Amino acid sequence: MRVIIIQVISSIVATYGFGIIFNVRGMKNLYGSFGAGIGWLVYSLLSEKGFTYFIAYTAASSTITIYSEILSRRLKVPTVSFLYPCMIPLVPGGGIYYTMYYIVQDSISKAVEKGIETFIISGSIAIGILTVSTFSQIYYYIVKKKAKENL
Repeated sequence: MRVIIIQVISSIVATYGFGIIFNVRGMKNLYGSFGAGIGWLVYSLLSEKGFTYFIAYTAASSTITIYSEILSRRLKVPTVSFLYPCMIPLVPGGGIYYTMYYIVQDSISKAVEKGIETFIISGSIAIGILTVSTFSQIYYYIVKKKAKENL
């Protein structure tokens, strides 16, 4: 559990650093960093319990998307203002690097294995974002429609 706490704190600090580099100001950077920590916590806990990459990354990206949707509605800013920074720890940059590394080293079987793993991770992140975003759009559409009917 101590390792997970260190990883969560590291993801928060790393995301905050990215925010500084990309000139994200004020509380948005802090909120994005905190969301990154939440996402990494969900991923780490599910991975530790033995869930597959697909399930762990889908759940983490779904959690981050819910967090971003709620925060964006409260602060009246676009969802992507929080969604992109929160996803930084989950992005499979290492997988992409090692896929290319194995190709350069002429180890095609390892490259294919790592490439498929990276593709699954990327796809599960996209599925998590797409699912939650779609359902939140439907939900807010229904809420607005009911509010208009009650007027």
